[in-house]
Amino acid sequence: MAGNIKVITGEMFSGKSKELSRLIERALIADLTVDVFYPVFSSRDSSRDIERRVAELRGSLTIMGVPDGSARALITLINPGADVVAIDEAQFFTHDLVDVVKKLRHDGKRVLIAGLDLDYQENPFGCMGALMCIADDVMKVHAVCTACKKSDAFISYRLSAESGQVVIGESNYTALCVECYDHVMMGKQERTTDYQTA
Repeated sequence: MAGNIKVITGEMFSGKSKELSRLIERALIADLTVDVFYPVFSSRDSSRDIERRVAELRGSLTIMGVPDGSARALITLINPGADVVAIDEAQFFTHDLVDVVKKLRHDGKRVLIAGLDLDYQENPFGCMGALMCIADDVMKVHAVCTACKKSDAFISYRLSAESGQVVIGESNYTALCVECYDHVMMGKQERTTDYQTA
């Protein structure tokens, strides 16, 4: 039986983990065996964690943290009898997660992936861009912009002054639409755009 890959993506607070949990619950209702993985260093002490979201579900379910988001470690942890492999916070996994996911599909597994599409600077986050390219189905979900409260957000805007790509913690971010993001960025610095072609 052929496997398939579904990616759920969007900014923070958009409901990615909630949708992943819903799909895991559906698989368990269908009496499928499900392995759930998340990178250990992205574990947050909040109700948004995938571990907390699925802990109460009944059925053949295994939940495991993967040290340092290592895709090589993940492949060794997967139960060969699992029908579904779910991966949360995929943006924090190593880039070889793409090869692992492709192999799982060829092995007949249903792979469910949730992760941020963009970092706080509008760059593709980790291997998420590549995962979306190989996916059979991509679902992009959106939070409501926390500034204007009217538009769909498109980015997780960082509130703290830290500059590394990975800064863990919900309190460090808010969800902004394009217009509000541009307004904030223009307030921080004078932005110039050159539309001339060479």
